Amino acid sequence: MLIKGLGIGGAERLISEGSRLWSTDEFEYRVAYVLPWKDQLVPDLAANGISTVCIGGGRWSLKASVGFRNLIRSWHPALVHAHLPTTGILARLMPSPPVIYTEHNLAGSYRPASRVLNRLTYGRNREVIAVSDAVAESIAGYPGPHPHVIPNGVVVTASDETRRRVREELEIESDRPLVVHVGNIRPWKGHTTLIKAARLLREANPEIVVVSIGGEKHPGDLARVRRESDEEGAGDILRFMGRRSDAVDFIASADVFVNPSDVEGLPLVVLEAMMAGTPVVATAAGGVPTVLRDGETGRLIPVGRPQALAAAVIDLMTDTEGAKEMADRAQSLVETNFGLERMVTAHEDLYRRMLNG
Repeated sequence: MLIKGLGIGGAERLISEGSRLWSTDEFEYRVAYVLPWKDQLVPDLAANGISTVCIGGGRWSLKASVGFRNLIRSWHPALVHAHLPTTGILARLMPSPPVIYTEHNLAGSYRPASRVLNRLTYGRNREVIAVSDAVAESIAGYPGPHPHVIPNGVVVTASDETRRRVREELEIESDRPLVVHVGNIRPWKGHTTLIKAARLLREANPEIVVVSIGGEKHPGDLARVRRESDEEGAGDILRFMGRRSDAVDFIASADVFVNPSDVEGLPLVVLEAMMAGTPVVATAAGGVPTVLRDGETGRLIPVGRPQALAAAVIDLMTDTEGAKEMADRAQSLVETNFGLERMVTAHEDLYRRMLNG
């Protein structure tokens, strides 16, 4: 497995959580990553008996290229499964074994340099996985293998003790309305939409608490969104908590989960909220509408519409019976179609076909 970093993000957690289900009696898995400061999930992989190594350097550095080449010579892997463009490009440009590439986001969401290099080297992939139909469509014109659609998988367990602990940490009563958002601070993650919606929620119900969990891409990002929230007049109900390894506990403890992103592939956090039985409001971005059906398994809103986000949250909190029915349907859908074991099995079936073909 090759990925840019092992920080707390969606693609990264698919590796760390999936490692618990890997068929280690049939395959010897090893994980390599590039960025040394993104290592929060290394202990989780170690606990599951998976060796990890950091090849070092920045995204496009010579050190990363040399490190990967040396790793291939040392490990002699039968195949490389690369995630996201940075390491996908790195694997394709080296004299490495066959490459499986997983695309987690819409092709147009990447920086121009990443998009161009991803497309130019795409034909060197042996097989390609897309995490949703929307993601597959975004790379359908690339010169290379037709992508297999294998949706992300999740597993979530929630307990009354978890919910009690979360609310104790937030110092709020058990019946106080709690809205949770999880997303690292990136330009397309919809933080401005969230902030404007939080102000509207405060005006509708000052008792509502909104929590946003997510790490910085650049130093100062957290201070910037907090300042933006204060300037918007939402600072008294919107709390930015930074990166949290227990984000899923907050998702499971919420009365409503929101995902206001402008661009998405198939967000793990939406699937986790659905699996946890938490009502969801999300923008109709990328692959989200393939799992979240408006009025049936959650509420879909247009991108960049804070008024719609706030109104949908209030509707779910007002019609608690209807919200629970939607959440129950969503939970059943995810349990049936988006389980973590199902995803891992599909990946390993593809490995077998490649190695035996």
